[in-house]
Amino acid sequence: MKVSKETSTKHRYELLKAASRLFRERGFDKVGIAEIANAANLTHGAFYTHFESKEALCAEVIASATHRSHAALDSRLNWRAYIEAYLSPKHVRDRANGCPYAALAGDVPRASETVRAGFSDALDSSIDAIAATLGQQGKAASREDAVQALATMVGALVLARSAASPKFRDEILGAARKKMLETLR
Repeated sequence: MKVSKETSTKHRYELLKAASRLFRERGFDKVGIAEIANAANLTHGAFYTHFESKEALCAEVIASATHRSHAALDSRLNWRAYIEAYLSPKHVRDRANGCPYAALAGDVPRASETVRAGFSDALDSSIDAIAATLGQQGKAASREDAVQALATMVGALVLARSAASPKFRDEILGAARKKMLETLR
């Protein structure tokens, strides 16, 4: 049965959305194509209509998730609010819908060259977006400042997710948040 272009676009979007959530939740290697298709309410065969391989899907998920992160950054236009939201217990708990860097950076070094290149390109783009945002907040738009900001936030989120207690999690988030907000002064 032939599907309309509109339906096909919707199916592709649903596959990307399901894969993005599942990959961030469990990692690239712990999720199969059949599971992604099922989460999108599609058949296993529908996957191959839209993607030539799981590797191609992984690379596209990274680009798509990063694009959404940039949109969130742009929509806030308030670096302080972005820091507060990023370094929050809610973000720690919502791995499946959170930062792709914090969720997937540990998987990427073992992934294919295509996935590593896609992740690296997305990371480079995010650094540029953060530098631009810092420039809008009255701070010099330096890539070095943006790298430091992203590394601090992602590192704090990863460590907070590893903490065994809410008290320890909050200590990590609080210290990183304090350091990040001090840089705004």
